[in-house]
Amino acid sequence: MQQGDLVHIPQGVEMWHETEKGMKMLTTHKPITGVYLSGERHIYRVYADGDWSVKRRDVYPMENSRGIS
Repeated sequence: MQQGDLVHIPQGVEMWHETEKGMKMLTTHKPITGVYLSGERHIYRVYADGDWSVKRRDVYPMENSRGIS
C-alpha cells in the first residue's frame, strides 16, 4: 500500500491516537473510507476525519483507488 491510497474501514473497528491527556479511542459505527498515511508491521496510520492508528488486519485497500483500471 502506498501513501494516499484509499482504504475501507468496516463498522466496529477500534481506532486511536495519542493526545496531551492520554489516548483517545473511537469505534466506527458504520463503514468509513480513509486515506492511508503510513504503516508499520501491524499498525497503519490513516486519515479518516482526523489522524488515527488502526490495526492492519482491520483495514482493506479499495480497488482502483489510484484510478488505475
